[in-house]
Order: sequence, then structure tokens, then C-alpha cells
Amino acid sequence: MKALVFEYNIPKYLLTGALARKWPRILTTDLAPARVREIEEPRLPGPEWVKIRPRLSGFCGSDLSIVLCRESLTLAPFASYPFVIGHEVCGEVAEVGEEVKGFRPGDRVTVMPMLGCPQRGIHPPCEMCAQGRFQLCENFTEGNLPAGMFAGSTAEIPGYISEVGLAHVSQLYLVPDGVSDENAVLTEPFATTLHMVLGNRLQPGETVLVFGCGVMGLCTIAALRALHPDVRILAAEIDPFHSRLAREMGAEEVIRPGGKEFYRKVAELTGAKMHTPLLVDPLLIGGVDRVFDAVGNTQTVHASLRILKNGGFYNLLGIGEPKRIDWTPVWLKELTLRGIYGYQVEEWEGERTHTFALALRLFAEGKVDLSRLVTHRFRLEEYPRALEVALNKGKHQAIKVTFMP
Repeated sequence: MKALVFEYNIPKYLLTGALARKWPRILTTDLAPARVREIEEPRLPGPEWVKIRPRLSGFCGSDLSIVLCRESLTLAPFASYPFVIGHEVCGEVAEVGEEVKGFRPGDRVTVMPMLGCPQRGIHPPCEMCAQGRFQLCENFTEGNLPAGMFAGSTAEIPGYISEVGLAHVSQLYLVPDGVSDENAVLTEPFATTLHMVLGNRLQPGETVLVFGCGVMGLCTIAALRALHPDVRILAAEIDPFHSRLAREMGAEEVIRPGGKEFYRKVAELTGAKMHTPLLVDPLLIGGVDRVFDAVGNTQTVHASLRILKNGGFYNLLGIGEPKRIDWTPVWLKELTLRGIYGYQVEEWEGERTHTFALALRLFAEGKVDLSRLVTHRFRLEEYPRALEVALNKGKHQAIKVTFMP
């Protein structure tokens, strides 16, 4: 079968990482660790597993980081090689193990890709998995599977930028009949932003700012609008196309980041006082109640801390490489910083529910429609073109790049 495979080869990894910025064509040569190639179709690893035939597979920003050889080396112990990339999927069950119940071939599903204790055959589960916080599993390198946090980073459990992937029955969610493939393939990123929003005790009338209006930023706006319609949403984005979509999806104002004008605009919209120290960027006293940072680079972390009100909350969702941050606002304003990763069982309207289930419910009830975010579809053999679009989203007015059979 065809699949986008990442094979860890140190010389290729270092060479690709060094040259990709100036010579992106290296990413589609034999020198690149990530390539579309033919591999053997996987076998079911156990009786509780199924094969998934993707209908749509998302090309995530973290997948792109892997292809570009820019992912954090801190994560190296929590992966095994080679692996098939891809953890966002709407697919059909193609084959079921003999102990699988509730699913049959032909069912349309999406997959919660974390490979925690239940998927690794570890009983009793670790403390985090017992709480339904599978993204924080303490056993990602243990059990009867190779090391890996999720399908798409684990040898022997191929991800979904492929013709066939694998999933444990505990990872499966049936896609309701009225939910499109386009919405279903975005369940994974949307569930992540639901987890982030639900982790904030938002109050009516609060003003929040979403940094970055790519897939994750737009999903955050959708989650905020669905769960807290009485919250005021501001956004920060450079690209005009993404800015327009942010307004259409519920952002009251979209501000262009960068320079003193950004700080002046936030101060104007929030009634904050703007102070301008010598040689450094302005600092707001007042400002927004919370920031949801879907970028996570030096500029967004730096600006977020300076525009938050005293006692404000900063949520780090984006996977950037922030460096040389001035942390003074953190202690000066007693800010709370929170990292965001994945999805889990949450409390919502008096019920305990996984954010995957909540995402599909919101899609099915028509309260959220993210289908327009799927802007591009490619076949696996068109990978070079898909990669070019993913690397130049502004030029191509791209948001979510996907692969299809």
C-alpha cells in the first residue's frame, strides 16, 4: 500500500533540517526522511484492533514539522521508527478483530489517536488514563506496542496518511449520518481546542484573544462561540484570507500583530493603559482576560504576556520554538500559564464526556460547521504538490490540507 513514511536516519535528518528552509525541494527527494512509498499492508496486532481505510486524512501542522525535521528532539524517546504519518482521519472500518464489538466493516469512523494504557494492554491503567486523560499517559514507552504517543508516531501502528491505518476499538468514534467527512476529519483538532476551552473557567463578558487563525486558531474560535457565546473574542492574524474567516466564524475584531500599533489597538479595545518602557515593547495594564495561543513562537508568547490583564491566563497550544522571552510580565501581573496537549474526558453541562464525543455532537446538532476549513484535497501520489501548498498557505488560501483515496 502507499503511505507517507518517516524513517529516522540521522544524516538525512540533519541535512534536510538544515536545507529545507532555503531549498524546500529537498523534501521530495530521496534525501528526505519522510517520503510516500509502498509498504506492506499492516496486520491486526490483536483481536481488539481494526483496519481503517481513510476517506479523508488531515495533514496537521505537527506532521509538517516532522516532514521538515523541526520537531522537538525532546520527543524522540516517545516515538519509534519507521512510522506512517497522520493522526486526523475520517475513514471506514475495513476489517475487525474477533473481539471487536459495536463496529463492523463499512462503518464510518474517526479515531482518537492516543496510544495509552488501554491500547497498550496495560492493566491496571496509570493514574492519568484512569482519569480519562489519555494524552498524559505515563506508559507511552511500555506495554505490548512500540514506543509512541499516538497513531502517526509509532512503528507497527500506521497512521492515516496512507491507504490503510490501524486503530484499537477503544479509539473509535462512529461518525453520525448527518456529519460530513470534512467535519469528521477535523474532529481531532477541534477536540483539542474544546479541551483547551473547557479547561478555562470563562465568565460571561470576558474578553479573550486568539493568536493565529490557522486551523487550530479557527477551531478555537468555533469552540469559544459554541460553548461560551457571551464571551468577547478578539483575534490576531497577518493573513487577510484567514482574518476574514476568523471574523465570519465569530471574532469581533482581527488585529494585525507586530509593532506598537498592535498594543495600541488591544488597549483601545479593552480600555487598558499602555505603558512604553525604554528599548522594549509596550506593556498593558488591563488588557485581555485570556490568550489562546495557537502559534507558540517567540513573537506570540512575548506579545501575549504583555497584553494580558493582571491575573490573566495564557494557554499555549501552538508548537513553536520560543526563544529569549522576557518573563517579567508573568510575575509582575501574576499570570497563569497552561500548556495544552490533546483531548480527554471533561465535564460539560453536568455530564462526563470525551471531547471527541462532544465535537461530534456539536457537528451533528449543527452548532458547529468546520467543513469550509478543508480547502485542499490531494491523492497520495500528489504529495509534492500537497507539501508545496502546506508550506505556502497564504499564497494558496489554504487552511486544512487533506489526502483522499
